[in-house]
This record gives sequence, C-alpha cells and structure tokens, in this order.
Amino acid sequence: MTVESQSDFLLLFIQFMLPARIKDGLEQSKIIGDYLSSLGIENNWDKFNRTVFDGIARRINRAVTAKVISDPKLVHNYIILGEDQLQSLLFERNLNDPEALIKSFESNSRLFNWVSGKTLHSYWNNGKAKDRKLNVLLAFLGVKISEWDEWKSANDTSTYLKGSSSKNQSRKNNNRELIRKYFLGSYYLYYQKSDNSPALVKAPFTIAVDGHGNIFSETVTEGHLYRSNLIELRDGILYIHCENLVFDEKENHIFNVGNETNPEVLFGISNTISVKSKMAIGIRNVLVRQKKNFSKESFTEKEILFDQKLKDDSEEAIVLNYFLKQKPNLIISDHCCTLEVLKIK
Repeated sequence: MTVESQSDFLLLFIQFMLPARIKDGLEQSKIIGDYLSSLGIENNWDKFNRTVFDGIARRINRAVTAKVISDPKLVHNYIILGEDQLQSLLFERNLNDPEALIKSFESNSRLFNWVSGKTLHSYWNNGKAKDRKLNVLLAFLGVKISEWDEWKSANDTSTYLKGSSSKNQSRKNNNRELIRKYFLGSYYLYYQKSDNSPALVKAPFTIAVDGHGNIFSETVTEGHLYRSNLIELRDGILYIHCENLVFDEKENHIFNVGNETNPEVLFGISNTISVKSKMAIGIRNVLVRQKKNFSKESFTEKEILFDQKLKDDSEEAIVLNYFLKQKPNLIISDHCCTLEVLKIK
C-alpha cells in the first residue's frame, strides 16, 4: 500500500472513531473519575478491561436516565433513541407513548442500557462510533445540543497521519477546494423507484458547507432525510456516503465528474437496501443542478410516472426520456444459494 493510499484509508477509518474531544471529556469526567478512585483504579482507559467499562457504562446510564426524566425531548425527538428502537421499547413494555416510557424510568429501579460496557470498550479499541451513541455520551457530559456537531467533528487526525507526505495532504486539500469551487449547490436527484415500478423519483439533493466549514450533502429517500458522513473527490469521481438520520440505513453515491468545472448534469450509481425486500440494489442516478437553491419547504421528493404527460422541453421530460432509453436502471441482488441452484438461474 502506498503512502497516499494508506493515508486515504486512515482518513476514512477515523471518520467513524470516537471523536477526540468526547473521548477526553469522558476520561476527565468527575463522575467516572470518582468511581475509578473508589475502586483504586488508575485512570488509564487504554488498559481497562470489559468489567471496568461495564461499571463506567452503569454510571453513564444512570446519569443519562436522570437527564431524560428532566428533559423528555431527548426521547420525544429521537435524539438518543431511534424511532424504530423507541417503538420496539413501547411494544415490549406494553406502553402507549414515549411519556409513559419516561415515567417508567422514574418508577423502575432497573437501569436502562443507553450505552453498554461492550460498546465503550470497543471505542477505546478503535471501534466504530454510531451517531446516537455519541448523542448519549454528549448528553452525559452535559454539552449543549447546539454544540454537538462541533464536538462530533472535533477529530484530531494528526496522530494517525504522521507518515503522510505533504504532497498527499496538499492533494486532499486541493480536492476539497475543487468540491467547494465547482460542486456546491442544489440539485435534483432522479432515479427509478427501487420496487421496479414504472416511475421516477425526483428528490432534492444539496452539496453545501456547514457552520464549521465542513462540506456535506443531504437528500430525501422515502420521506427520510439522509446526510453524508463522508464526501470526497478522487481521480474524477465524486463519492458521497450518506446515513439515514432516523433509521440505521445507508446510501452510497458515486458520480463520474472527470475534470468538469461547470457541471449541469452528473451521471452515477447509488447502492442501498430496497425498502420492501431488504435486498442490495444498485440504482442508476442522474443529478441535475438547479439555478435556485432549495428552501426548507421545497426540500421534498416527488414521483414522475413513466406515462405521465410532460412538456417536451422540460427538465423532467428530458430526464424521463433518458431513463426510458437506458433500461435497465436497477440491478437487484438475489438471495444466497448453492452452486446447483446457480446453474438454473
């Protein structure tokens, strides 16, 4: 592996690690520090075993439950619990609504497991950190919600990139600047519906810069908001990796952009899991830049039927005609099978 490719891998790898600022906050927590002192344990988290992390998790869970009782929106707004996880809890505990769940926390002596010792142990061994678990830890640390994005993005990558060449760093910075210069804006993402029905989805798609200067992308699929956790330009290919902000689902977009400096129409492929069949699926994408940026109200998707009557010179008609000529627009995976079954397929 070259220095450049090794550095690329490390940059992608640390996207998912526990941010250094959150890690430091936990290691310096008075609640946890007092617990470790009571056991006579040296504050060296890299040497802790699972038993020690289990004890730390119990302190975190007790404090977070108290915060939920005093600030129910942490649950109501799916901040530290996903919607599907919340609904499962209500069903399992035979409760009618989130308020009943929060009241059960007050009366139930059994500690709710917001984060496990196993998960914490993995974080100190370079494990992947999920967004809602980070929210749990930030709630424990008492960080204002308005500052959470800043804490999550505060990864110090220098430790991991000491072997990287200055040439490689310059290339990466240059690629980010190319995205800023040429690709920021509002687009419509067109693709055929994943159930193979004769309809296109027309979804809003933005590439923008957040308040901290980070480049990000957002889109909507099946009414759910997806936001990028990584966006990069490499060798004429624009890679955008998105996560569902409600459910644990992902979408990965790859666009061929070459050396284009005035992109109006971008072609690519996305891969995801189909909603109904839960099968891996590859989808042809067309991304069309818009002259006017979206407002919050206009950031919605729509469907265009294959037999819908459209003005011949409209954007929708032009894109629809392209998809009608380009079939197939979907590649859907199959279930596992034996070689004998494969012979028949």
